[in-house]
Amino acid sequence: MSFFSVASNATTVLPINPVSGTYGTGQVLIFANSGTFTRPTGITLVRARCFGGGGGGSGSGGGGFAMATDISPATTVTVTVGNGAGGTSSFGSHVSATGGTSGFGPGGTGSGGTVPYNNTGGSGSSGIAGGVANIWGNGGGSNGVGASGIGFSGTASLVGGSGFGGAGAGSAVTNGGIVPPNAGYLSSIDFIGTGGGDGGSTSCGGVNGGGSVNGFGGYPGGAGSPTNGGGRGMVIVEY
Repeated sequence: MSFFSVASNATTVLPINPVSGTYGTGQVLIFANSGTFTRPTGITLVRARCFGGGGGGSGSGGGGFAMATDISPATTVTVTVGNGAGGTSSFGSHVSATGGTSGFGPGGTGSGGTVPYNNTGGSGSSGIAGGVANIWGNGGGSNGVGASGIGFSGTASLVGGSGFGGAGAGSAVTNGGIVPPNAGYLSSIDFIGTGGGDGGSTSCGGVNGGGSVNGFGGYPGGAGSPTNGGGRGMVIVEY
């Protein structure tokens, strides 16, 4: 689930990002599915972000995150987007993020990113699913509060953990919180993966990346359930 629409791989121009700033010419290519990046004429350097897929079993871990700056790519680069069963996302051999463990276990990790942008998804345990890691830090999970919301299962008295700025969802609520709060508008790719977590069996993971134990994992990279799966990964290329 996502509060921005990425039906297929798409290019767009977004406002400045509060952490990373605008890169190069400001073009942003979002890969929601695996594909190929073709380097545009005149472009010599790119920046790439990878979100690993969320684990798909009960109490799974969230996907990892990595961002690498000033990559000098070949004319074409293979882009892999991890599935919702803990799949790895990668931009060629330059940068990657593994998915969360399906079933009780740790979150995925980032590799090849520019320091400090190799972050770890939240770990899962009984009744807890990990949130995806992101540019702000590690995902929330059984290993503690993080930059994306922890998912909980159980009664209406439980709510998912809040993300960087989005509130968690109760078990009777459809979705977790979002960041930023104005649904339908993606104000910055720096906020991808920072949503609140899920609170119960009927709700989905936090919109934009929280965890979920019994519903769908938040997109991208939030841990999900054996029935509904984790959130798929994502790869973003800026140039």
